[in-house]
Amino acid sequence: MKKEKLSKKRKRVMMIINPHSGRKKMNFHTGKIADMFAKNNMEIVAYFTSPDYNADYLVREHSKNFDIIGCCGGDGTISETITGIMQSGISKPLGCIPMGTTNDLARSLDLATKPVKAAKIIASGTPAHFDIGSFNDDYFVYIASFGAFTEVSYATSQKAKNLFGRLAYAFGAAKYLRTIKTHHVRVVTDNRSCEGDYIFGAITNSKSFAGLFKFKDDMVDFSDGKFEVLLVRRPKNLINAFGMVFSMLNKSYQHETITLFHASEIRLTSDEALDWAVDGEHKNNGNVIQINNHRHAIDIILKKSRLS
Repeated sequence: MKKEKLSKKRKRVMMIINPHSGRKKMNFHTGKIADMFAKNNMEIVAYFTSPDYNADYLVREHSKNFDIIGCCGGDGTISETITGIMQSGISKPLGCIPMGTTNDLARSLDLATKPVKAAKIIASGTPAHFDIGSFNDDYFVYIASFGAFTEVSYATSQKAKNLFGRLAYAFGAAKYLRTIKTHHVRVVTDNRSCEGDYIFGAITNSKSFAGLFKFKDDMVDFSDGKFEVLLVRRPKNLINAFGMVFSMLNKSYQHETITLFHASEIRLTSDEALDWAVDGEHKNNGNVIQINNHRHAIDIILKKSRLS
């Protein structure tokens, strides 16, 4: 009798799970997700986050003997997992099952947001290079910003959005501009420098953010080693404000108040300490910020058609 062929070696997946993200959603899909991995000859070992054991800690302490790092949670959990990968210096692909409320980060990275589909991609997809940013001594995935506009999408009522669509954002932003504080900032990058009084600044690797800013597909490359740097000055009057906002909505960014360019290394110096939003988390890191793009820092598993 012929001996049976040895089965293909099973891939070991370290699955980091935030038990508080989308709990009902996870319970509903657990069986299908487990079956998906089993059919693809994958061994899953689950690690649950807690206040004392964040995702970055779990990656640093336990990722050594795994082939793939998996993450099941919201934006914060994914960001923490990527931070752990960067801190550990490991070279293992990341697979994501977004389970948060908004999943802004997952959408920014073009990841699947339906749990079973996301699990299928981890099982059968292909790793693709992604750039990661460093913000002084921390890391970020898709945005570091200061100043206005982060509140525009929340300050605009749902009723107004339903009635006027994108025009509602224009009204909301123009109204909000009246109370915006300017910040004197000097920006020095690897290819240019500029200085001025800005109401908003963002260093991004994303196609959309803050509910108002959207870039054309050919403007953003997640793995080109460069960030999109956006700086916005205060409009002179209401008409000027509408022109500015509509240039954002139309994705042209051609307006006298807007400066948009690409850079790999950015140093920002402000007259006062700025409040920053880094991947949705608040940070105050003084008045000098150094941001660097780490090209191809991690691999994220995507569906094959996304890579063609």
